[in-house]
Amino acid sequence: MLVDQLGGRESLLLVDNCEHLIDAVAHLVAALLSHCSGLRVLATSREPLAVDGEALVPLGPLALPGPDDDVEQARRAASLRLFTERAAAVRPGFEVDETTLPEVRRVVRSLDGMPLALELAAARLRTLSLPELADGLSDRFRLLTTGSRTALPRHRTLRAVIAWSWDLLSEHERTVAERVSPLPGGVTLASATAVCAGTAVLAAEIPELLAGLVDRSLLQLAPDPGRYRMLETLREYGTDRLAETGDLGTVRDLAAGYFAELMARYDPQLRGSGQLAAMRVISAEYDNALAALRWRCDTGDATGAVALALDLTWYWVMLGRQSDAAYWLGEALAVPGGEPTPDRDCARALYLLNRADIRPGMTAKDAAEDRAEIRELADRLLAYPALPGRASALAALPLAILREEETALVIIQRLVDGDDVWLSGLARVFRAQIAENAGELDEVRTDVEAALACFRQTDDRWGQATTLPMRAQLRRYEDLDGALADLREARSLAAEFGVISLGDEVFVDLRWIDLYLRRGDTDLTAAAIGSARERALRANSQHMLVMVDTWEAVFWLRLGDLDRARELLDGAERGLHEDTTFPGDHARTLVGSVRTSLCLELGDLAGADEALEQAYAAALKTRDLPILSLVAVNAAALAEAHGCHHESAVLLGAASRLRGAHDRTDQQVRELTRRGRAALGEETFAAAYRKGWQLDRTTAVTKVAPARLLRELRTAHPVPE
Repeated sequence: MLVDQLGGRESLLLVDNCEHLIDAVAHLVAALLSHCSGLRVLATSREPLAVDGEALVPLGPLALPGPDDDVEQARRAASLRLFTERAAAVRPGFEVDETTLPEVRRVVRSLDGMPLALELAAARLRTLSLPELADGLSDRFRLLTTGSRTALPRHRTLRAVIAWSWDLLSEHERTVAERVSPLPGGVTLASATAVCAGTAVLAAEIPELLAGLVDRSLLQLAPDPGRYRMLETLREYGTDRLAETGDLGTVRDLAAGYFAELMARYDPQLRGSGQLAAMRVISAEYDNALAALRWRCDTGDATGAVALALDLTWYWVMLGRQSDAAYWLGEALAVPGGEPTPDRDCARALYLLNRADIRPGMTAKDAAEDRAEIRELADRLLAYPALPGRASALAALPLAILREEETALVIIQRLVDGDDVWLSGLARVFRAQIAENAGELDEVRTDVEAALACFRQTDDRWGQATTLPMRAQLRRYEDLDGALADLREARSLAAEFGVISLGDEVFVDLRWIDLYLRRGDTDLTAAAIGSARERALRANSQHMLVMVDTWEAVFWLRLGDLDRARELLDGAERGLHEDTTFPGDHARTLVGSVRTSLCLELGDLAGADEALEQAYAAALKTRDLPILSLVAVNAAALAEAHGCHHESAVLLGAASRLRGAHDRTDQQVRELTRRGRAALGEETFAAAYRKGWQLDRTTAVTKVAPARLLRELRTAHPVPE
């Protein structure tokens, strides 16, 4: 009958929702197409018909609004448009604005943009407020039970929609779908095989079964080759099915074992030529690895939890994820029953370090307790006959940062002298950081060059990208082109292994700003400031914005726009006052130093005195001599403003002693040097500068103290009675 009706004319046949009759429909369509030359068929189904001439048009979930989209951008997302239209039908006047957008975004994203789920959710707005709906979707299958009275039963509730698809699967397809559902980070052939262990499904069957689930729209192909993803709503349904059968714990045990072994296998490869491949694997499986770590914590596996957390630690270090490290190390260490071991002690030291990074506002008592515990950990670590290489390397850094330099240097020296080239390179980086704070730049230079050689020998891109900016810091005092080349190479290498944290990117931007200012590249400086500001705003970091504001103030100060510089400094100081969670002594030193320069430009000597005192007090707290050298340079500028050119030259020499190098490229230092030579003569200036340069560092710290300087200035230039 159909052939008679459709043959000999142009026709379109629509076959809707035919997955439950897929074989019969496929045979029907194939027969019709062979007899009706003008026929076109449009079929909607959860799987292909698999007939000749079929062209697939996969229909994924509706597009979702981005997490940072504003109202206008969000309104263009298909999922939000559908929800808004259906919501307005049951609640006249409903619209998306600044107030409702956060909750609407939660709704459409939690429902994966599934059209029927969105329609069911919108219908609940008859009886629920929008916040109640968004909160209630944590139990979506209970909440979304009200559909159209005229719809087919399988379309009236969200659970019925999913159950309809589930029931059409073969027994082995259902097994695989349920077993992969607890994996939040997606599934591969290997992970699917691991979680299906102990079932009737054979490993050889799994590739075809995964392909079948893709055909039936229960899995989606992920962008990464060989990876599949399941929508959150489907994952929840599958997990519920496992819980009902009592298999959920077994599957999570299997998954935890598989991903723990995977992280243990790929973690060492992060430190060598296999770094890029290992980074891709760990990044792809990161959510699954965290789920495995959570399961080990929840099930009381203290040893397994610490081991897995340590296997993720270097990944966290590479990408600057201090908050992840602090949280998960803390969770693993909180599992009862863990006995002291080298790994556990190292995990505790790393936890304290990363906690300090994300809890900067801790009290003096908390900080003292952390230092005391670090000392105990250091004593235990040094008492072990031998430490695993990775553990000793990771333990050295917190010891150094928490001012246990002597103990840290003992561990570092062991690694420098060891047979592991990569560990030797890392140890030299740590030692260079300690030496740089002490102004020992000759030692820094030696260790940086050796570390760079080690990382190049092992083909570690992260190591090179970390070390090159340190060399750029050294080269900037004399070789700006070389310093820029180092930063360019570091940026290129970093781009290969992944995105670093926004905070780290901002601090890299600040290095570019410094170099461009030294070169006098106005346009490039402005562009780098804009980039840094945009990242600081995205990171929502008051401390980073303070640093960007201060460097921009330097920029405008150099260009002579004193009003703009003052405005930025005022904002930076307000930021420091508001951001009580961050000690910010480095930032306070920089702000105070730039404020001193501004006051001197304005002829406000009293204001310069006050700002310099504040900068010096903050710099002492940093225990960072190159930072203190900034104060010394401004002390030299203040002495010059009082007419004491000889004292200014001595202070310039003391500044060089504190930083450990003569700075030949900084504009302020060059100007002070030029004016000092003009006032004193070349030989007298050189002798005064040499006097400051030859001071020991302890004396240099005292020499640049503003209070001492002001006493000497008053003695040299007494105020008339």
